[in-house]
Amino acid sequence: MELCKSFVLPIGGLSMDYYYKRFQLNLIALSPLHIGSGEKYTAREFIYKKGEYYFPDMGIFYQEMIRLGLAEKFERFLVLPNNGRVRLNSFLDDNRIQSRDFGGYSIQETGLERDRSTIGNLNDISRFMRDGLGKPYIPGSSLKGAIRTILLNTKWKDLNFVHGQGKDVKEDHRAIPWGPKDGKPIDDIFHEIRVSDSQPLSNDDLTIVQKWDYSAKKNNNTPLPLYRESLKPFTKLSFTITTTSERAYHLLRYLDKLAGEFYRDYEAFFLNEHSKPEYVQNNVQYPLYIGGGSGVWTKTVIHQANGIVQKRYKRMRTKMVGKGVVKLAKTTPKQYKVKEEPRNLIKNSENLYEMGKACFMIKEI
Repeated sequence: MELCKSFVLPIGGLSMDYYYKRFQLNLIALSPLHIGSGEKYTAREFIYKKGEYYFPDMGIFYQEMIRLGLAEKFERFLVLPNNGRVRLNSFLDDNRIQSRDFGGYSIQETGLERDRSTIGNLNDISRFMRDGLGKPYIPGSSLKGAIRTILLNTKWKDLNFVHGQGKDVKEDHRAIPWGPKDGKPIDDIFHEIRVSDSQPLSNDDLTIVQKWDYSAKKNNNTPLPLYRESLKPFTKLSFTITTTSERAYHLLRYLDKLAGEFYRDYEAFFLNEHSKPEYVQNNVQYPLYIGGGSGVWTKTVIHQANGIVQKRYKRMRTKMVGKGVVKLAKTTPKQYKVKEEPRNLIKNSENLYEMGKACFMIKEI
């Protein structure tokens, strides 16, 4: 890491010239990745059919109900109390509607997205982020957030990010040059790192996964009734990153090494203590955690937030014991090759992956 110490990041009012440089970052999902749109499909908005989950275009569906004279009946169905049996499948069956062609898209089931439930009977499913044409993609802001976490835990790890005292203590993210400050020139290092969105993906790149928590204290896995549209392992994405200052350029130039440094710290702080070795996936290239469900320690300044995070959880329904639980998800096992030798992406026979784990390569272009 000596290379990373060979330059100084200026702090304070800056009058630096623009220093445009571009990088290509190629990201590969090593586990299910979920970038949420903030919306969910309820059980009244998807259909289970022949080994797949079908998400019809509800506008087209409603027009068909009007044509069949079932619009009012369908509207009453939508406001029925949710007793676990109010599903779009049941409405279609009760009204003898055979068609399953209402636009939209389908996701193949894996058989691992459910636990102790009737086939197809999932709860609400959190939707993946989509562009204006309905294509799944990862926004540049999501990758930028992951990069920011790496930088906070490496380049600025010796700064004091704790603000306040007693019950008012919290993380102070303004300890670094980030965002406008009253009466001072704008000095925002992250404004100088501009990340493009990924290329559009297809619905074939998606799977549905259930949330699993592993507790080292109890030594057991617990499935939770939370389901997410997620990218399949080995989905490949490409981003362009533009830096507009010399200090930002040097950060991106050594991002791969900084990512490795952060991972080793995270591994020592959390994984080695709270996870089984067989639930920790090997790194392929340079590691990065991105998206929802990967756990709080992949998204904060881990050492300084230790203690603050636990106090925050005390105000919630779910309490955090110690440093919490390992966040996992089940999906189909995958293999890759190193010098023609096949290797498994996971080390366990339970089909459990670390949620949100990816790897990347970055080069200047």
